[in-house]
Amino acid sequence: MAYVALARKYRPQTFSDVSGQEIIARTLTNAINKDRIHHAYLFTGPRGVGKTSTARILAKAMVCNDGPTATPCGVCDHCRMVSDNNHPDVHEIDAATHNSVDDIRELNETAEFAPTQARAKVFVLDEVHMLSSQAWNALLKLLEEPPEHIRFIFATTEAEKILPTVLSRCQRFDFRSIDIDDIVARLREVCAGEDIAIDDSVLFRIARAADGGMRDAQTMLDQLMAIADGELTEDDVNLLLAAARGDDILAIAQALIDGNPQLCIERLDNLAAAGISSNTFVQQLLDHFRQLLLLQTCGPDSSAVKRLGMVTDTAQQQAKALPMERLLRICQIFIGAQQSIRGGVDPHLQLEMCFVRIAGLATTIELDNLIRQLQRLEQQSGGASRHPLQGR
Repeated sequence: MAYVALARKYRPQTFSDVSGQEIIARTLTNAINKDRIHHAYLFTGPRGVGKTSTARILAKAMVCNDGPTATPCGVCDHCRMVSDNNHPDVHEIDAATHNSVDDIRELNETAEFAPTQARAKVFVLDEVHMLSSQAWNALLKLLEEPPEHIRFIFATTEAEKILPTVLSRCQRFDFRSIDIDDIVARLREVCAGEDIAIDDSVLFRIARAADGGMRDAQTMLDQLMAIADGELTEDDVNLLLAAARGDDILAIAQALIDGNPQLCIERLDNLAAAGISSNTFVQQLLDHFRQLLLLQTCGPDSSAVKRLGMVTDTAQQQAKALPMERLLRICQIFIGAQQSIRGGVDPHLQLEMCFVRIAGLATTIELDNLIRQLQRLEQQSGGASRHPLQGR
């Protein structure tokens, strides 16, 4: 059998398979069960979170032999043709390339005819924000007074670009970024299906790097399977992402806490020689100290902490050792470094400056606190000396 990408091979086939979008799945399921299927839906949200997959499942639900049903069988001719994208009554259109008035006029002409095999004719328009204003205006009349057999499903990452007159005629569903735990759970299922041995720490790294996108996570896992020889390890993830190892991040963080910039700069040189991306490295350091900040604020069991990856014992010890004010300043310094790097500053130089500034924070903060204490004492003594005069 020909190779199939994991993101396609493990594409959700039912509403319950769509990770992280339980409210949307429940709403669509109830709408189908209560025979309240709207004529136009708008699915919007970040890339790779299940918009197109949900649109295909909804199309199957409407044309399945058992339908309309919230649980399409997936094996009838209608379901299989939708999966293979060759159903005569289910038209999946890429609006990024078919966005002209002529394309929409052709769609309107197709919509006039009754479905040939299914009970409904379904149009799935992906990247629909790419349609021109003239194309939308050509489609508007059909949206206002659609034939009974027509259903529209629009998918987009940029709903703000769609005309308000169109939005008012659609039921809108906002897909959210998928939580790390949901991505990890799905990746575990994929690894089990592929008979792949992998540690949870690696899955968390992949899920974190995917930034809420299931498709991106599955694509990274696919790449790792090509890189690795046998069991997938964290070193393989670092190689894929051009990232530093977790031990390096912990060691540099500890050196910064101890006020040792020399050790940090020496490790930075070694990592740069190994091909580590400076942008990725800055983000890793910022994520680490952000996790320490959240550990102090929310505790190790918080979802906000887990969203940044697994919590190590070393990280918990570092969080306890750092005062909150110092942590805040460290995060601010790394955020400033990111902005400077985007502005064209040499990343290596920017990191060296960050290390020197952060390593000296303990002394700087103590000096700042001492100055503030002296100022308060001076104000109090000045107030006491003026008080007798004010009483005369």
